[in-house]
Amino acid sequence: MAEVWKAHDQRLDRMVVAKFLRVTDRGTHPALRFLREAKILAAIDDPRIVRVHDVDEARIDGSWHLYLITQYVEGQTLRALVPKGHRLAVAQALRWAAELCEALVPVHARDLVHRDIKPTNVMIRATGAGTRAGTGTPSGTGAGPAAPQDSLVLLDFGIARSYTLFGDLGYGAGVTGYAQLVGTPEYMAPECFLQEPIGPATDLYAVGCVLFEMLTGRQPYVAPDDYGALVSLHCRAPVPSVRALRPEVPPAVDHLVTRLLTKNPGERPADAREIAGLLRGLSVAVVPRPTVVIGPPTPPPPGPPPGPPADPAREVETRCNAVLESTDRDTEAATAERVRQLSDVLAFAHATLPADHRGIWLVVLHLAQALARAGRPAAAAERLAPVAARARQVLGADDQLAVVCALNLARYIGESGHPRPAAQHLLELRAAVSGVLAATDPKLSEIRYDQAHWLAAAGETQRAAAEFEALYADHWTAYGPDHPQTVRLRELIARTRA
Repeated sequence: MAEVWKAHDQRLDRMVVAKFLRVTDRGTHPALRFLREAKILAAIDDPRIVRVHDVDEARIDGSWHLYLITQYVEGQTLRALVPKGHRLAVAQALRWAAELCEALVPVHARDLVHRDIKPTNVMIRATGAGTRAGTGTPSGTGAGPAAPQDSLVLLDFGIARSYTLFGDLGYGAGVTGYAQLVGTPEYMAPECFLQEPIGPATDLYAVGCVLFEMLTGRQPYVAPDDYGALVSLHCRAPVPSVRALRPEVPPAVDHLVTRLLTKNPGERPADAREIAGLLRGLSVAVVPRPTVVIGPPTPPPPGPPPGPPADPAREVETRCNAVLESTDRDTEAATAERVRQLSDVLAFAHATLPADHRGIWLVVLHLAQALARAGRPAAAAERLAPVAARARQVLGADDQLAVVCALNLARYIGESGHPRPAAQHLLELRAAVSGVLAATDPKLSEIRYDQAHWLAAAGETQRAAAEFEALYADHWTAYGPDHPQTVRLRELIARTRA
């Protein structure tokens, strides 16, 4: 999204990288994302994360020019060192994957997910003059001290974000919209395509994709020029075997790659430090071999995919209703069991229905409601946020399901102790639907009512009272002064004013 230049810092006499972005206004999403990248880099002090030196802005010819000055890394990208169709010695691939995991440790420690782990965002540099970049072997043949190992540096935090709901860098900050698919599809985890909550396991899935490619010379899932097929492979296809393409790879390595590429993030490793230790241990046990060049990626053997039920949407509906109709709903154990059962139904829905099917969104809505009843409103908001945004994008803001999802999301955000973001969320929803819904439409009235409620909860009593009074006036005109809702609003206005 920006221009990137190699530059010379004349004051300190050093090479740097200068990244420039021209925007019409400093409040646009690209500008906010650009400045957030600088803030993320400045907060992480680790030799495997590219360092930021400066960030500033200048107004030139009526446009704002933002610039970010970062460390210049002498070396080559992993993609340049391992072009497509090439593979590495097993021990070398494991070492670089371990360093990549170690680079993610300080990132995840700050509740951040990089979201774009791929070979072009990984730099390999040699730390000593006697080492050839990318090989880790001495450039000469004579005896002498051992050459230092290569070092890895992780680049490009332009789409990194917090995997917690709130905070300046969180996805509640609105810099990356809920419904935006960002990243590189060949290395994206299933939860990214499905717009589900992300976390450290999301980055480790991408590490698994990179390691698979370093070991075999091909990406784990290949669907040239067919985005839909690639999404389906990442979300539903069996995890491919490294040993099927390269038999000399130890079974323990194959098993670890399979764990990293597990579809369900809850079953996938999520501790980058632990995986780095496993990779280093495996690399020590492997006898190094020279880099090997192989031919084009071998397509997977043909075979019919597992068939879905005859009517998967009806099956999802039946399973969901069976859980919701359970009679024992009041105990803590019953609530926890309902959450577990709805999670199972959601997994089945993802496996059998298209990504944007209403059946999936309805199950997520019921699961979020169950989480809220269990006293976990933050988890409910985390689960519902991407679905609410996607439903609004696909169905339109005034669709009944989209409105219900948005209303519930605002309630869970407010019940999590964040009434002001809840009110802001409803303000945006109200602006989106007010042009197509009448002032007394029940859906719009509920939006306005909840917005006033959360404004009052946030301490903005004057704004809350004004909202209640405007809603009261519309109800009085449409339904008369004795309608139960009109009477209720009159009582709320008096209470809020008091």
